[in-house]
Amino acid sequence: MDVLGLIKDKLTDSVIEKVSNFLGEHPENIGTALNGAVPIVLGGIMRNASNDEETGKVMDVLKDGGHTGEILDDLPNLLGNFDKTQLLITIGSNIFNHFVGSKGNSIVEKISNLTGIRKTSASSLVGLAAPLVLGALGKVVNKEGLGVAGLTKLLADQRESVFGALPPAIANQLNFKSTLTPPKSEVVEKPKEVKKETTESKGIWSWIPWVLIGLLFLAGVAYFLKYRKNIKPTEPEATQIGVLPKQDSPLTDNGFSETTPIDTTGGFSNTEVAKPTEEIKTPEKTVEVNSRIEEPKKTEPIKPAEKKIEEPKREEKKVTFDNVFVNHPIEDQLKNTKAWISLNTNFKTNSAEISSKGDLDAVVKYLKTNSKSKITIAGGSQSSKGTLGEDRAYAIREVLIERGVSESQISVQSSLVKEVDSKVVVKVK
Repeated sequence: MDVLGLIKDKLTDSVIEKVSNFLGEHPENIGTALNGAVPIVLGGIMRNASNDEETGKVMDVLKDGGHTGEILDDLPNLLGNFDKTQLLITIGSNIFNHFVGSKGNSIVEKISNLTGIRKTSASSLVGLAAPLVLGALGKVVNKEGLGVAGLTKLLADQRESVFGALPPAIANQLNFKSTLTPPKSEVVEKPKEVKKETTESKGIWSWIPWVLIGLLFLAGVAYFLKYRKNIKPTEPEATQIGVLPKQDSPLTDNGFSETTPIDTTGGFSNTEVAKPTEEIKTPEKTVEVNSRIEEPKKTEPIKPAEKKIEEPKREEKKVTFDNVFVNHPIEDQLKNTKAWISLNTNFKTNSAEISSKGDLDAVVKYLKTNSKSKITIAGGSQSSKGTLGEDRAYAIREVLIERGVSESQISVQSSLVKEVDSKVVVKVK
């Protein structure tokens, strides 16, 4: 059974035109992207069904989700209704992310680059393809009465057709490889021959670089030992103003004695010499200093540091969402709290289809104004049935993206926030 062929037969020109009108893209680009999205989703499912145990989980998804193939026969009618199409994409996006995990964003981006459609449109297309693939698998399983082992064999039989339909870049993302083994090449022993030739070509010449390095090292050591003794340690210069350095002989290098007064007249007169007015006494000798030399400034003694008595830290009362912002508008709650916030958005009973958008306009305005802010969406205690909370969170995510909010600002939490009595909740990161 060719699963890809079963699905592509249902992607008629009428179906592609309705999808292009819904997403606002050119029909030719949508046809190319949709025909590529189907094998991508099927490849992601096959990647998670390599043995009977993992295939059993796929079988559970088919049964729990009611994927019996009816969607393929009713596809034109579903796409003719805006709300049903949006719900189909929302549920399918959840399925796609479940099977491909963290690779979802990069795969969507590659589809966008390869087909020339917007990234949001590519994300919607893989969401639309997911229930189509599960519907086709469910139809074959029901028609032929397959169990887990039969489904494993069915998926294995699709490997080559799926591998041929996947773009190479996306096949690498899914770690998806063909089961066909390439024929053995006769040129297997070539690397060994090259290695043998290179070893035989090596001789005494291979030692020459090492000999040169050793000679250079010995020359450096000899130079260091020869000239090390000629390096004399430099004596520190006198830093005290007006005091001559101590000499070993009665006369200094310029012929003056140690007690000769310093001439500070600048050499303009040979007869006038300023009389010394002060003497600075050292423990050994007395040197006369001209009165123009300023006395060193006196330094005040360092006072011992006073011990500061630290006041005991006051415990700040934690501000929570429940005791401050619960009665404030949604805009103030988004700005001022990092707790879970209840969204005033309604859904149809036991469904992820939005019936009243409520606070979504305010959330869109906040995220566009604060482009660096990020939010997490999750289901509340009123959406505790199965995966209903997660499906509703993804429905909110799709609406925000359609209204121009960046995907990088939105994340979805699969687990419920049971402590908040609401259908859907958000939290600013």
